[in-house]
Amino acid sequence: MSDQTLNQLQETSLVDKPEPTAATKSTSSILSSLRLPDTYNVSGGVALPLKATYGKLNKHRFCRVHPSDDYKFRCLVVDDKDNGETYLAAPNMASQLGSLATPKTIRLAVDNAGTPKLIGEPDLDPSGRRNLWQSSYKDAIKQAENDWVRVQANMAAGQYEITPSMSDLGFPRWPKQSMDELINDAFAGRIIDSPDHPYIRQIQGRI
Repeated sequence: MSDQTLNQLQETSLVDKPEPTAATKSTSSILSSLRLPDTYNVSGGVALPLKATYGKLNKHRFCRVHPSDDYKFRCLVVDDKDNGETYLAAPNMASQLGSLATPKTIRLAVDNAGTPKLIGEPDLDPSGRRNLWQSSYKDAIKQAENDWVRVQANMAAGQYEITPSMSDLGFPRWPKQSMDELINDAFAGRIIDSPDHPYIRQIQGRI
């Protein structure tokens, strides 16, 4: 290729190359204002806080348990395993419920995806009898106050296995709701505070 032809190609390239327009510069300068916040969802708007559910520490995800006394709530818990429901009961309902009501401390847990959950920390057997299910679960909750752990039932050993995370999963994303708000949401419609509650009527055989 001759020097004359090369010079002509270079001149053409320079002529064809468009200069940035005012619109391009303007669009570039406002890109940061177009970025969606992390809490934005596809339906439009900012996502509301997640409501907690009640259950056990997750066996698939690593969890932490809030150590503060502000997120501890001791009460009577009724597990209706036949119907898959859990109730909270007022203290004056203890005589109606008998051994079906168990004292537990409701604790706040959160997994590494930021999903909140309320869990029930059992009381140790007042008779002093050793119960590995209870003691190992309490150990898991205690460790989860400081470390990310997974908890899985080991049926053969009759206790819970505790698996700490091998890496730092960062600071837990605690919900902003108070404990009262979390409990109200999780147990809405599942508070036993009257002898005429459907569950008490059921266990007493009353129509």
